[in-house]
Order: sequence, then structure tokens, then C-alpha cells
Amino acid sequence: MADHQPRLSAYIRSLVLDEHSTKDILQETNVTLLKKARDFEAGTSFTAWAFRVAYFEVLTFRRKKGREKLHFNDELVESIAETVERVSPDYENRLEALGQCIRELPDRQREVIERRYLRSESVQDIASDLGFKANAASQLLHRARTNLVKCVTKQTATKPTSPTSFDS
Repeated sequence: MADHQPRLSAYIRSLVLDEHSTKDILQETNVTLLKKARDFEAGTSFTAWAFRVAYFEVLTFRRKKGREKLHFNDELVESIAETVERVSPDYENRLEALGQCIRELPDRQREVIERRYLRSESVQDIASDLGFKANAASQLLHRARTNLVKCVTKQTATKPTSPTSFDS
């Protein structure tokens, strides 16, 4: 169960609006998974089972929070859940490819990606430290993300891949 926490958290996060709610729902999901461990059928996908339990925990959470002004309708949540479940089997391959692609980015692009997403620094702070205007830092970040999408797509394609070249 511990090995699945990052995937389960990401799945829940895709269905709710904020990180705090994600953590609460993840805790409830873990409790339910432990309580229902006997219901899990050996030889089946633990991930699919855990995602289904998490989905119902999200619905329970949504019913409790139903009076809040901003929330997704049930059809949208179900659609997102189905999409995440469909692409989930490739998660590990894509995560590995992402790590490789980040290492292959030009230094400046890798730096802005790491600062923005690993250290949660604002674009304004990154720009200030690098001596850029915020717009220039945003453009650099956009180019880096575009390169990562292209690289991950290429690396996870079924055909053999060749070395990646990036725009600077």
C-alpha cells in the first residue's frame, strides 16, 4: 500500500481542488483500504481497486462539502476518474521518462523547472533572481514544459527513440 501512495495522491488530486482536501481524502482512503483489505481479490490490480475506493471517498467528501461555491459536478469527476484510471498503467514509464527528460533539458530550462515545481518558487521570484522580467521567465518555463511534453511522449512511444534535441 505504501508504494501506491504517490499515485493514489495524484489520482485524488486530479479529482479535487486543493492539496489540503487531497491529504484528507487520502487519509480516509487509506483507512478504508485497511478496513476492506479482505475484499481485495489477489491477482487483480491493487491500483485499480485503490483508485475505485478513492473515487468513492472523493464522492463522500464532495457530498459533505456540497455547499461550497466552487466544485466539480459528478459527471466531470467521473470523467476525470475514468481518464486517470485509463492512463494510470503507464504512470511509472512516464515518470521515469520525465526524470530522464528533465536531466536532458538545457541548464537554464532545467533550473526554472526545478525551482518552480520542486521548490514551489513563484515565477516572479525566479525572474528576479535570474535578472529577467517575469514574462521572459514565463516564456522560458513554457518552452521547458513544451520540451518535456515532447520528450516524454517520444520516450514513452512504442517505437525506439533517438537522442532528444531541445529548443533553447
